[in-house]
Amino acid sequence: MVWAIAQASWAQAQEPEGARCDARLDGHITDEVFDLAVPGVRVLLVDPSGTEVARTRSDADGGFVFDGLCAGPYTLRALDDAHDALSRDIVVPTRHVHLELHGRVEAVVVEAARWGTEDTRTTTVIDGEALARTRGDDLAQVAATAPGVVVQRGSGDVSKPILRGMSERRMLVLFDGVRHEGQKWGPDHGTEIDPFAAGSITVARGAAGVRYGPDAIAGVLRVDPRPLRTAPGVDGEVHGLFAANGLRSTAAARIDGAPAGVPGFAWRLEGNIARGASLRAPDYVLGNTASGTYNVGASLGWRGRGVEIVASWRHHRVEAGVFYGNRAESPSVLADLLGAPVPPGSERWRVRWPIDVPRQAVDHDTGILRATASLAPGTLRAAYSIQLDRRREFEPIRGDDDRAQYDFTLRTHGLDASFDHRPAHIGRANLGGTVGVMGQFQENVYRGLPLVPNERSGTFGAFAAERVWGRAGEIEVGARYDHQTRLSVLTPGAYGRHAARDTLGPDDCALSDTAARCLLAWNTGSASVGGLVRAVPDLLDLKLDLSGASRFPDLDELYLNGTAPTLPVYGVGDPSLGVETTWSASFTMAWTHRWTTGQVGAFGSLVDDYIEFAPDLDPAGSVGVEVLSRGAFPRYRYRAVDAWFAGVDGVVEIAPQEVIGLSVRGALVRAGERDDPQGFLAGVPPDHLGAAAIARLPTRGRVGAASLRVEGDVVGRQGRWDASTDLAPPPRPYALLGAGVGLSLDLGHNVLDLDLQGRNLTNQAYRRYTSLNRTFADEPGWDVRLRATLRFDVHPPHKEHP
Repeated sequence: MVWAIAQASWAQAQEPEGARCDARLDGHITDEVFDLAVPGVRVLLVDPSGTEVARTRSDADGGFVFDGLCAGPYTLRALDDAHDALSRDIVVPTRHVHLELHGRVEAVVVEAARWGTEDTRTTTVIDGEALARTRGDDLAQVAATAPGVVVQRGSGDVSKPILRGMSERRMLVLFDGVRHEGQKWGPDHGTEIDPFAAGSITVARGAAGVRYGPDAIAGVLRVDPRPLRTAPGVDGEVHGLFAANGLRSTAAARIDGAPAGVPGFAWRLEGNIARGASLRAPDYVLGNTASGTYNVGASLGWRGRGVEIVASWRHHRVEAGVFYGNRAESPSVLADLLGAPVPPGSERWRVRWPIDVPRQAVDHDTGILRATASLAPGTLRAAYSIQLDRRREFEPIRGDDDRAQYDFTLRTHGLDASFDHRPAHIGRANLGGTVGVMGQFQENVYRGLPLVPNERSGTFGAFAAERVWGRAGEIEVGARYDHQTRLSVLTPGAYGRHAARDTLGPDDCALSDTAARCLLAWNTGSASVGGLVRAVPDLLDLKLDLSGASRFPDLDELYLNGTAPTLPVYGVGDPSLGVETTWSASFTMAWTHRWTTGQVGAFGSLVDDYIEFAPDLDPAGSVGVEVLSRGAFPRYRYRAVDAWFAGVDGVVEIAPQEVIGLSVRGALVRAGERDDPQGFLAGVPPDHLGAAAIARLPTRGRVGAASLRVEGDVVGRQGRWDASTDLAPPPRPYALLGAGVGLSLDLGHNVLDLDLQGRNLTNQAYRRYTSLNRTFADEPGWDVRLRATLRFDVHPPHKEHP
């Protein structure tokens, strides 16, 4: 939607009105959402007889002028190829004319968004065809199609994203503008977001604490649903997918509607279900990696004049087995497991559908109520969200007890509000900005074997940012304050274990016979300065961003003391850990041309009190081992170090719109301890380079958008590692080959998309350095996936207006 605001100023002659025709009308056309100049709009004046009196076009700054007008009635018309025509009757003289234009194509919004809203960090948007090809993957695998993002796979079909060498904890995940909250500490703890619900996925690389708050140390992963339908009618999609590895089948559907009889209302229903058997590595079955996923969601919205209200609810359910091979009965068996080419006992494992123990079951509900109001001074936005995350993990036990040995319930209430003031036009520049506040209350209740305490926390944040932009470039300055208070309630046994390790004492907690109540509070601030220069208009942009961000330590980092089915090590927290703060600089060069487009970003970060999870050494310098009744586990400990990160990532596309195109992307990350040149950090991904060639076939008849793709990925060996803090040497480098073919069939009002995709076609055996499970087993082998999507759009009969 575009607002064309024509602010009229009239200069009339000294003679009586109507004696001379020398009135002047000047106006300025801007975008309502982004408040940007909209050039090229045709503006016409028509007299009562229907005769066109004058016409003009808005200039590069959105302005237009009519001179020599006579007093009297006119019709003012605004015409543009991308918008519905609009007419408004006016009478000269008049003070103000307010026109509301409705956009017909999304490209207008994309073009308008280039000014005044563009992120000064390195940003990649995954949507359209690129997003469609990932249907059936989890969120981390989708995000990994962006440069700088790699996958940390769990024991089965669950994975987590790593951004610029930093784990998911430091990558703030937003769904529909709301912070996603779940248990994140285990490698098998996936992000409980349904990728089918995404209309676009944005990866912003670089510290973003001012705008988004705590946890945006490495960047932001933003999942935005499709906007609700505005025109009367019904549309939607139906998906069917099949994956050969794991015999995984998926069915999904989405339907959107807007009733013609109730203007302004819209609704959506969506859901999907998937079930897969155990996955296969090239040389053996990954035992007990079967899984099942279920998602359902509903949204209801209403849009009136200047007001929009949307309510939504989504439920995510996943049940998955945990790989048999990451458990050892004794220290000697554990030593045999670490780095073994084939997991002992794998010859007995089969591709099976049933999910055995150890296993996990997770339910996540998200409810959001959002309101937006366009006021004279600007736009007010507010959102309330509630999330309920229930995680249960099951160990092999004797008897028929079906209760979970580890039971987590995480409740989160969030309230966000922001105000974007209407930009002020300063000559050819614009000044706009945002102020906002956020509040969050969270309760984490745990029941089961010794692991983590119960906890309540409250978080408050406030920020302000101002931006100046024009045709030459943009600059933004912002600052933020955050506070968190956290109360953890430990059992006497849990307190005693921490006290024995000298990580807690009587001065840290209020002690009683039944519990130890430990209260912590933190305050932190962050700031950012970012700029964008259009070095060559419509061709080359240069970005520089200097940002800070902070992250409060998580519950497990403070108090974890034990192991669980989804954590193949014995983890030990440190209650003395404090706020993790990064100061980051990033430089981005982005260009767009008919024959080549690309974006390359270089970055560097200094992180104070970086919380690392690494093997804990015993007095002899070897990795410690904890022996429990459930087996032997390597001991890992959280510790704080001052760290640095630096690297380069980017993507270059050659002939992106031609018959034959080539895409190359890559990432390089270096990291270490600031006070120790040989102090390498654990889990930093090795260098990566990927390339894809695509052939776009000519359309014929009902066949359109046909393509052939060949893809390759090369991952190096991580040479920067410390033998004393890693369970096993980094795996060897590897190369993966993939290919695919896709086409669209025009079925009248419907479109059928078909896609056949092959992954790891050479059945390469490899292990990811970033995965804790790399010490136990290979990654899955070759896979072939078939996807079919039917897109439909049904419009009710309507009267055509001239």
